[in-house]
Amino acid sequence: MSEHYEKHAEEVAKAFLDLLDEPARDAISDEHRNELSMLVEAAISTAVLEQLEHAADQVAALSQTIRHYAEHYDKAS
Repeated sequence: MSEHYEKHAEEVAKAFLDLLDEPARDAISDEHRNELSMLVEAAISTAVLEQLEHAADQVAALSQTIRHYAEHYDKAS
């Protein structure tokens, strides 16, 4: 999946660079373009991992709710 993030990051970086006028674009080295892509990729990865952690927390909470319900099923009647 990292390859997917890398490709998306390169597209985002390219879209940003396309917004710049030509003299500004020409002043940015390939090294800086690569660094920009890496920063965007890191941001994408961080956002994805934060959302996965949030989803895992939700699953854990649901698991606790189901366990509590199962343990007290007969007592609910």
